[in-house]
Amino acid sequence: MNMSPRQCSVLEGSLDLIRQFFHASGNGLRRNYLDRSAELISLTNALSLYTQTTDSLIKTFIATQTSQGKYALCSSILLL
Repeated sequence: MNMSPRQCSVLEGSLDLIRQFFHASGNGLRRNYLDRSAELISLTNALSLYTQTTDSLIKTFIATQTSQGKYALCSSILLL
C-alpha cells in the first residue's frame, strides 16, 4: 500500500487527536501510558517508514544490519 505525503500527514494528525482523546486533559489515560503503548509505537514507526525516501530506507536498513552483524550476509545476497 502506498500512501501519499498528504495521507501520511492526515494519519499523523489523527494519531495525535486519538492520543488527546484518550488522555482527556488529564481525566483519562496517562500520557506516559499512551506514549509507551506498543501499538502506538509500532504504528508510529511504520508511518515514519512511509515518509522516508527509498535511499533513506536503504541506508537505514544497511545501518541496522551492520549494527546487528548481518551486513556480510546482506551484501553477499545483494551481489547475487
